[in-house]
Amino acid sequence: MEISGTFAEFPLPELLQFLGKRGDTGFLSLEIFSDYYPQLAPQTYIIRLNQGDNELAQRRYHRQDIYALATKKQWISQFAARKLKSRSPRDIAAGLYLETQGALNFSQLRSLFFDEVVHRVEGLCSALNATFKFESTMDLPIDEMTGLSMPANKIAKQGLRNISRNLFPNFERHETRVVG
Repeated sequence: MEISGTFAEFPLPELLQFLGKRGDTGFLSLEIFSDYYPQLAPQTYIIRLNQGDNELAQRRYHRQDIYALATKKQWISQFAARKLKSRSPRDIAAGLYLETQGALNFSQLRSLFFDEVVHRVEGLCSALNATFKFESTMDLPIDEMTGLSMPANKIAKQGLRNISRNLFPNFERHETRVVG
């Protein structure tokens, strides 16, 4: 199945909820345009969904694999990263492979997932001037995946909450009781 459109027609939080409820698997490609500088090239992102769960979110041309991210955070050495990557199976997400080899613990893996997927998608939920295309076929970037996932609609809801907080920072929620 292929779906395409703009965020003006179908904002990202709604799109993620739709794809999540349907349990779709594929890649959501985004082109996000600057609201202030239309002459700038759009930023491009891809979001990987597997049966409605987010597994991956990254800038399309600034991709870093899990080995590089773990090295950057100084959790593993460059030597260990190269060695592990050369031995990694092609059918297991890099993050899970690193955990099974004892190179990362679960909290480090979870931290990578939240930094690289959850927080990124939540941030993208505030984009207004963007186009999207969902395709159900694309090669899996195993080296760039943690192996963790989260329901797309859960991330979308959190993204909507963040947008609300940013738009109405002084708005406080009060409960009203009817006494009768």
